[in-house]
Amino acid sequence: MDEPVPRLGNPLAETEAIAFDLCVFLFRRGKTNGRYAVEAEELPEAMGINPTDLQKALQLGVERAWLEYAGLLLALRAAGIYVAKTVLDLPR
Repeated sequence: MDEPVPRLGNPLAETEAIAFDLCVFLFRRGKTNGRYAVEAEELPEAMGINPTDLQKALQLGVERAWLEYAGLLLALRAAGIYVAKTVLDLPR
C-alpha cells in the first residue's frame, strides 16, 4: 500500500479524507465471508494512521452510513462501496 500522505488544513476535511481512504482500503481488500470487512483491531497498523485520527474517521464513516461494525469486524455498507468506487473512478 502507498505511504500515507500528510494532510494539512481543515480537520473535518482531513477526517473525511481518512474515511474515504478507509472505504477504499476495505474495498481493495476484497470480500471476507461475502462482505468487504476487516477486523477493527488490524486497522491502525494496516492503514498507518494514528489511532486518534482513525477513530474520528471511523466515527464519521459510521455517521454517514459508509461503515458499520459487525461484531469485531468493520464492514463497508452499500454507501461505502459507492464512495470507494467513486474515489477509484470505477463504474457505480
